[in-house]
Amino acid sequence: MKNDSETETTMIWRNQEIFMNPFKMHYKTKVMLGEGSEVVDAEEQYAEERDGMVHTYMITVGDVFADSYGAEEFIGEQALADLDLYLTKLQSAQTVGTEEINGVSATVVTGILDGKDMADSGEEWADIREGKVDVDASIKLWITEDGYILRHEIDATALMNGMRSGADPEAEPVDDWSYGAYVEQMTYGDFNTVPDFEIPAEVLDAA
Repeated sequence: MKNDSETETTMIWRNQEIFMNPFKMHYKTKVMLGEGSEVVDAEEQYAEERDGMVHTYMITVGDVFADSYGAEEFIGEQALADLDLYLTKLQSAQTVGTEEINGVSATVVTGILDGKDMADSGEEWADIREGKVDVDASIKLWITEDGYILRHEIDATALMNGMRSGADPEAEPVDDWSYGAYVEQMTYGDFNTVPDFEIPAEVLDAA
């Protein structure tokens, strides 16, 4: 974030476990203002497919919020849909080197995601689709030899600043800060080796 002459970087850490057929998901998210800094926000979510619906349980600030969605709708909005977007719609792709992620060699590719392609891909980018924000986003992918994405990193700084300034054009600004950098990075493991988990009884009871 930027406030007068001070600049801070917002970092999002996310660990996500996914099973398919039937769908089941567990993730934890932490938001930090810079590497190694204190956690300023955290949330956890469980999701489970039952009877054609996905039932979700969001845990934030100690409270549990339950909801239900159509299975096809909800699953389509998850990380697997993002991977399809990244692999099929990347523009100006450029190989910039190789790196090793968790012992696996990966080619590092950078490129641009067009705002329209992002808007068409899912609800995550609804602000672009609704015309509140008009931006492209730069992205970096770590891809194995067989085409498996090990990690993605997307620079959403312009998107977040556009959402913040354009969400309500009639509203009076409460301050003049903006994001100096807003970068989301996600590392993927092998879906076939994710340990199984159960939704804790206390979460189900609190919903």
